[in-house]
Amino acid sequence: MTDADRNIEKNTVERVVGSSPRRTVIQLIIASIIVGAIFSVLDLGALEFWRGIFDTLTSLIRSIGDSFGEIAVNLITYLIIGAAIVIPVWLIMRLIRGR
Repeated sequence: MTDADRNIEKNTVERVVGSSPRRTVIQLIIASIIVGAIFSVLDLGALEFWRGIFDTLTSLIRSIGDSFGEIAVNLITYLIIGAAIVIPVWLIMRLIRGR
């Protein structure tokens, strides 16, 4: 691997994670601990949090109109369910691969 290849790889990693991967992982760990502590004090779990967000969005869309709302609710439901799986896996893969 040439120096140019190493510089490109380093720039790609920095572009994806913002700074060094180690620093980003440490920041994510600290943020996770803080958020987890706040949620514990509020006696709130991640599932309840996301369910509340989903219920709020569902209520908002239903208020727009029944027929349009049903279509939008179905699409948003699929989006949220898919995103709840895809985004964390994508982030983990990006952090692992550094791309």
